[in-house]
Amino acid sequence: MYDRILLPTDGSDASETATEHALWLAEQSDATLSAVSVVDSRVYRSADSDQQGEITETLKRDATESVESVADRAAAAGVTCETAVLDGVPDTEILRFADEIDADLLVMGTHGRTGRERLANLGSVTERVVTGADRPTLVVTVEDD
Repeated sequence: MYDRILLPTDGSDASETATEHALWLAEQSDATLSAVSVVDSRVYRSADSDQQGEITETLKRDATESVESVADRAAAAGVTCETAVLDGVPDTEILRFADEIDADLLVMGTHGRTGRERLANLGSVTERVVTGADRPTLVVTVEDD
């Protein structure tokens, strides 16, 4: 059913749970899993100029570790996995990359917030991707403890 599954990851608990679902779907469909992490350029650009380099390197290292963790899990499961670390605004880059690789499905994690908690987090990357996606998107909810 799926040939290419896109899994945006940031190493969070929500991303880890989404990874389990994406791996299972990739196994069942014999699909290639594409793990992507986006270095949010707004974070380092808003920092003082003398801190931008250090912040950028930290964000790139974290992003690389996130996609490499997915690749390791995919290899253990026998799933073909490609990785990418992108730079920019996360939701914009995820949607652009989904188009670039012609992803059949996006799998993303989010926290199961409701009420006021949800209102405080309306700007989430997952919500903006779901709103802007022109392809099926599976949102895996992780309940906060």
